[in-house]
Amino acid sequence: MAYQKQYYKRGHYVKKIIDDYCVLDIETTGLSWQKDKIIEIGILKVRNKEIVERYSQLINPQQNISPFITQLTGIDNQMVEDMPVLSSVQDDILRFFGHDPIIGHNTAFDLNFIANHFQINLSNEYMDTLQFCRKVYPQMPHHRLTDMVEFLGLSTNEHRSLADCISTYELYEHLKKEIIRQHISI
Repeated sequence: MAYQKQYYKRGHYVKKIIDDYCVLDIETTGLSWQKDKIIEIGILKVRNKEIVERYSQLINPQQNISPFITQLTGIDNQMVEDMPVLSSVQDDILRFFGHDPIIGHNTAFDLNFIANHFQINLSNEYMDTLQFCRKVYPQMPHHRLTDMVEFLGLSTNEHRSLADCISTYELYEHLKKEIIRQHISI
């Protein structure tokens, strides 16, 4: 599928301390939503700071996964060959999100893929733990999810969607406490 030059909206960026939200992470065949495809999607539904539901799905990208991506994610062509294509799970994904705010680490990347591959304007609010990390830990040279997981001793970041969602959830809950404790303006 070729994507038009039209860019679909990825939602509305906000900065809030909230207890009910969804956490999103995707794995892709590369970094460009115009050329690359989604190969895995993970979502956590959080209510009152607790994970209450999980969604995880490998996706057949209908193109080859490079050895680099396989090495990074552990996802290979054989794993996705009998999986659904993205369009067949689109409604499930959108239903899972509902109107919840969406949280992720470098969220714009994930939501650009979702909005443009689904060819819809998302109306959900979204937040980015990467931006919160820069506010709370300005002294750190890098704020990648892997760096933050290691620095804070959170669940291991594996470059798999659901595992990265869990790391991002733990990171957001930690950051909320630090923002309140340190009286940081977001």
